[in-house]
Amino acid sequence: MHKKTINQYLDSVSDKLSHREIVPKTFSDIQNFPLPIGKCFYIMDFKERTISFQRNVEKMLGYAPEEFTFELVANFFHPDDYDIVTRLIKATLMFATEHNVTSNVGFSINYRVKHKNGSYRKVLRQSTIYHHDIDGKIVSNLSVLTDISFLNISNKVEWRFDAPGIDQRKFKEYVTKEYQSFFTDRELDIIRQLKQGLKNNDIAEKLGLSRHTIETHRRKILKKSNCKNIVELFNFCAQNGLV
Repeated sequence: MHKKTINQYLDSVSDKLSHREIVPKTFSDIQNFPLPIGKCFYIMDFKERTISFQRNVEKMLGYAPEEFTFELVANFFHPDDYDIVTRLIKATLMFATEHNVTSNVGFSINYRVKHKNGSYRKVLRQSTIYHHDIDGKIVSNLSVLTDISFLNISNKVEWRFDAPGIDQRKFKEYVTKEYQSFFTDRELDIIRQLKQGLKNNDIAEKLGLSRHTIETHRRKILKKSNCKNIVELFNFCAQNGLV
């Protein structure tokens, strides 16, 4: 997904929320919440397209309050993570603007974000609803970022949606819909053959392609999904409803 696309989508969310009646809520309960080193949090207002509250961002990521804008937060992902993360953001927002999500909803995801100095930090983002309208649909969310760069983990983007009392299958449908165009038809063909246990030579013969072409596709598929191997790829596809 290109930056223009996610920004246009967020514009459409803002338009959708413009006439909704918001349930009032102040920032008093989070004003003095203790934050250890390596953590920050912010509130992203999707109606007004603003960061309405933030703490510790400058200490953790280097951005002064006036620099840490809605547009920055919507786009400051590592280029290799960008397409995966923005699709998940879009699916989550679609779901949360169309369903009552006031009952302890939590969305966790890890990815790389850009520090002001140009380096990238691996973070765990844990988000929940902060402001909602009278029907329980999202208006803003509270996100806590934890710097997990010190952990010896891969760059694979992973996520989890926790929502007791909400139909998880319905949320998964939104994710699957958003990922329909993630792989090309040819790439999906190859993934299906791999799931059947076929080797490169067998896949090449079955699809009428050269072994070299299959190998090239496999490398591109792994790079696109940020996966190190076929097992990780199969897990990625299962989580996002691809095959």
